[in-house]
Amino acid sequence: MKRIEIAGLGFCGLDYLCILPHIPLDEKVEIIQNLVQGGGPSATAIVTAARLGAQTAFIGAVGNDSRGIEILRGLKNENVDTSHIQVKPGKESPVAFCWIEKESGKRSIAWTKGTSLPMDPDQIDPEFIKSLNILHLDGHNTEAAIKAARIAKENGIIVSLDAGTILPDISILVGLADICIASESFALKYTGESDVQKAAGKLFHSRSLVAAVTCGKNGVFAVTPNGVIQKNAFQVPVIDTTGAGDVFHGAFVYAYIQGWEMDRIIEFASATAAIKCMKFGGRTGISTASEVEQFLQTKGKNK
Repeated sequence: MKRIEIAGLGFCGLDYLCILPHIPLDEKVEIIQNLVQGGGPSATAIVTAARLGAQTAFIGAVGNDSRGIEILRGLKNENVDTSHIQVKPGKESPVAFCWIEKESGKRSIAWTKGTSLPMDPDQIDPEFIKSLNILHLDGHNTEAAIKAARIAKENGIIVSLDAGTILPDISILVGLADICIASESFALKYTGESDVQKAAGKLFHSRSLVAAVTCGKNGVFAVTPNGVIQKNAFQVPVIDTTGAGDVFHGAFVYAYIQGWEMDRIIEFASATAAIKCMKFGGRTGISTASEVEQFLQTKGKNK
């Protein structure tokens, strides 16, 4: 077997998605299209990296219910190693219900972590963590994430953090992250800033490779040891933004292990996320590396 290059640790669940004419409040609307597929920030990022061509694994926890079986099947079908996922008898797996507005592509999500979380941090395999190129975290399963991140840092393994949800002890993970990419809402709330550029600056620390804030249709702002990088979002016909941030993270860590310059890494990740938005479902529109390169050739360099 090939050595695992990138492992994700965090939240994996099952997503029930539907496209609606509008998101209802105290009313009924007819579903235009519906879909069931695996989800979760780190899990979808790892699926992205795998589809792009990386050797990947996921570390997390599910129940042995029908949802858990489907979550594992979805990851295995993407050639993601699932041997480090804890399967807990009698427990319920995480699930999310997603409503996508047809015209705008915006979505609302209601979710539960079920009863299978948190995962047992004592089952983290230190030797596996030491063998990676990158450990990618989403902040969930926080105790296990902190343990794994500390092992990674002690052994020169890059720690990547998708800072999307303010959770207890998330500040520890922010401090341990070499790559910290936050959503706009997280960055502003966590730093107390009203400006994304200042927020990105506060997320950057002396050991950072990059600290960035993703702003959806308004692009990305990143701080690196060599200065700042700002990218506009690619303009595409949006069908569904579900999972776009997760896909950005997966494409970013894939691109990073290719040894590319940071400007090209962010460009590639932005393009991969944009392509995803043109299809329904968090994972449906994830591209291969060649498809992303073709998109970039067609669209040209994004400033």
